[in-house]
Amino acid sequence: MFRLILLILFVAAIVVAALATVTVVYSVTRLAKPQPRTGEDKMPQTFQRIAYIALVVLLIGITSGWLGGV
Repeated sequence: MFRLILLILFVAAIVVAALATVTVVYSVTRLAKPQPRTGEDKMPQTFQRIAYIALVVLLIGITSGWLGGV
């Protein structure tokens, strides 16, 4: 009985390793293909400026200690 359980665990480990390998290979081949360019960002210019300003304020606040950790 113990050998049967070990055999089932061994087969399950092989299946998991094979699925992980196939997933990694599929991801790498998918990323290797050049993606078609869709053009510019569709976000309005006002929101882009607001997001950029918020990012700069966040970066300055974190580096100066005003935001975030002590």
